[in-house]
Amino acid sequence: MLDNRILTFLKLCEKMNYTKTAEALHITQPAVTQHIRYLEEHYGCKLFSYAGKVLQLTEKGELLRRLASEMVANEIGIQKEMARTEEEEIHLRIGATKTIGEFVFPSIMSRFLLENPQFRLHLYVDNTKNLLQKLEKGDLDFTILEGFFDKEKYAYQLYKKERFVGTCCRECALAGKKLKLGDIRSEGLVLREEGSGTREILEEILKENNFTIGSFPSVQEISNFIAIKELVKANLGITFSYYPMVKKELEEGSLVQLDIEDFEIYREFNYVYMKNSLFEEKYKKLIDFAKEISE
Repeated sequence: MLDNRILTFLKLCEKMNYTKTAEALHITQPAVTQHIRYLEEHYGCKLFSYAGKVLQLTEKGELLRRLASEMVANEIGIQKEMARTEEEEIHLRIGATKTIGEFVFPSIMSRFLLENPQFRLHLYVDNTKNLLQKLEKGDLDFTILEGFFDKEKYAYQLYKKERFVGTCCRECALAGKKLKLGDIRSEGLVLREEGSGTREILEEILKENNFTIGSFPSVQEISNFIAIKELVKANLGITFSYYPMVKKELEEGSLVQLDIEDFEIYREFNYVYMKNSLFEEKYKKLIDFAKEISE
């Protein structure tokens, strides 16, 4: 059972404001201050400091935030296990970024459930930033991410490496041409919102070649993959994504892969979960199953 002062500390890490933390927890602001002072005295270090009027975590505060988040995730798991009888179903709360959640993992889930009917899977699709926040709050057992995350903060296993490709419609001026990366700037760009894994990868590639999203004549930000593909099919721009997202359209010819010189880009899909999880074995069965059928 977690000390309420730890929960106050984590809420302050989230809000970074004493007044808003007090309101969120329905306690007084002096009580929040008291909880933080107790923890600082208990651990013998400062957890927060101010840069001007801006509250920020110290190095030790960030360490406690990470460790306390692991404690919260384990506590939630303990509560669920204590309430479950042996005959009850096993529930797994899985997070996935959009490419994985919509185009890769559903078929794996269906095969897994056919062989393991005692499991109940709950899939949440969101961008990387939001999924990691849910993971730290204990709202997810694990998440499957495309793109970047801090490998020092989380435990992880490689799921697979997937190809990252650029696509356009058949009528696009770039279709069928041998291109250098700079040539694609003649077309508009259709891409995901900030915080998405595919956008971060594209921005990294552009930056390595001294370009930015602003290098394109127009940019459409769309959070839905189906809508992105429809805009590209209508010759309203080009897009970049993982191959599974556009596999069907490339095979049927409604989209064309851009032939860009030296553009053999592969990125990791990773299973990500909290370090020191007490329940790794529970969801490792699904992780091992998915890795096995993907090999």
